Amino acid sequence: YMDLEEFLTENGMGMQNGPSSTSAQIPSQSSQSAIPNQSSQCPPTSPPPCSSSSSSMSSSSSSSSLLGLETVQPQAPPPQQQQSMMGGPECLHGGQAVPQDPSPTSTCPPGPPAAVANGSSDVMVNFDPDPADLALSSVPGQEAFDPRRHCFSDEELKPQPMIKKARKMLVPDEQKDEKYWSRRLKNNEAAKRSRDARRLKENQISVRAAFLERENAALRQEVADMRKELGRCRNIINKYESRHGDL
Repeated sequence: YMDLEEFLTENGMGMQNGPSSTSAQIPSQSSQSAIPNQSSQCPPTSPPPCSSSSSSMSSSSSSSSLLGLETVQPQAPPPQQQQSMMGGPECLHGGQAVPQDPSPTSTCPPGPPAAVANGSSDVMVNFDPDPADLALSSVPGQEAFDPRRHCFSDEELKPQPMIKKARKMLVPDEQKDEKYWSRRLKNNEAAKRSRDARRLKENQISVRAAFLERENAALRQEVADMRKELGRCRNIINKYESRHGDL
């Protein structure tokens, strides 16, 4: 074997063409061995998390070009599968998931049931008062008295004390002047108003009491029916528990 420089000088070839000729005369084995050496010098690096598919495809193509191998590139997966492989939007945004707010519902919670106004009840009572009693219980020129809705205050339902009649004072006819008759007329009108108001209140209370008696009877009947239904349900439950055990 001869030295490469001596061979080049003997043949009249300068050092300028040396690198090109050396690269041309390198055997195929050295070219084949250079590729694994080069690949061995590059340490394998683990792919970072959340890497895109384009970077993986470019790295695979570059490695295949270095190795001189022909590889068939796989087809791109569908968007849904690609998103699942990439880790979803949480991985792309640095682990910060963007919550999706549900659409607000326009339904409002149901409110409490409306209170029964003016003491009216939901119980169906067959009560038809006498029109004459209603006329005596109503104030002329005002709305008719309704025993189903009218309520009395505690003061109105208190027992009224007995009023003693004033002792009659006999006034001689000579002293009955205009002042006396005007005062007596006012007293008579006041007493009449008081009697009318008391009778009106008594009539209203009596009609209202008659309605409440009917309503009480209807409620008692309803409670009796509910007790019967409750007893029937208890019997059914007892039979079921005796056959199949406790609920």
